Order: sequence, then structure tokens, then C-alpha cells
Amino acid sequence: METNYIQKENKVWLWAQSFALLGGTVFAWSNVVTQFIDFYDVYGTVFRFRDCTIPNPLGTACLYGAVAFFVAFVWSLRVLQTLNGTHQKYLKNFLIFCVLFAASVFSLEVAEYYALIPAGTPSVSCTPGAHPLATPCFYGMLFFIASLTSAIVITREKRYV
Repeated sequence: METNYIQKENKVWLWAQSFALLGGTVFAWSNVVTQFIDFYDVYGTVFRFRDCTIPNPLGTACLYGAVAFFVAFVWSLRVLQTLNGTHQKYLKNFLIFCVLFAASVFSLEVAEYYALIPAGTPSVSCTPGAHPLATPCFYGMLFFIASLTSAIVITREKRYV
């Protein structure tokens, strides 16, 4: 099996991709840690899921987005180290999934904010009631889009060969 390697000229884009993912990782985990601390301060545990006025971070999309950021960041560092084009293509596909995930959560937040979802429906938002453009999911989506843009530039037209 032939392995495709990324040309050294594309290293700037690889650094941009990793930098966007580092920013997203720091942003996401700073929000998640704050949510865990706030939840624990109120309830004394992180394993309470019913009758909570503050959403449990284990049940929100923020935690899963933060994990995705960390995985993608480590993956991008590996690609930067090996310059392996095949791994970069897989990372790009993962980032497409991450953008779709963030966009779907953001769409649910928009629907919840404008009361398009019936009351009493469980929320996936870590900031219920906040304007959708002021939520961490919106900014996380922007970080994912920035890193995906870099990944597309790297892999388009087989520039990695």
C-alpha cells in the first residue's frame, strides 16, 4: 500500500490547522471545567441527572465537543510530525463530522431559544436561555470550521501527494 506524504510547502496550513484546534481545545475545556465546578458546587456531585436547574455537563454536548477537539488536536500534531497525507484525509473527514455535530447542536440551541421545540424537551445546551450567538457551541463551531478550512486546503487537488 502506497502512502501519500504532504509536501513541506503545506506545513504552514498544517500549523494553522493545529493552532485552530489548540484554540478550540483550550476554549472547550475551559468551558467544560467551569461547568463541572459550578455543577459540583450546587449539587455536591457530578452524577445527578434529574431535577437539575443547572445542566449536568455529562449530559451536554459541550463535553463531547471538548473531547472531539482534544482528539483532533492530537491527531493534527501526529500529521504535522509524519506529514502523512492519508492520515490528513481521515482527519479532514473527522473534522467534517465535528462541524456537522457542532452545527446540529447550534441548530437545536436556535430552535430552543426561539421556542420551536416544545417546552419540557431535554436540552443539549450547556447555557439554556442564552442567545445562540453567545453560546460556547457557536464559538466551538467556528473553531471547527477554521480547522476544517485548513484541512480542505491541505487535501484539495491532491496537494498532499
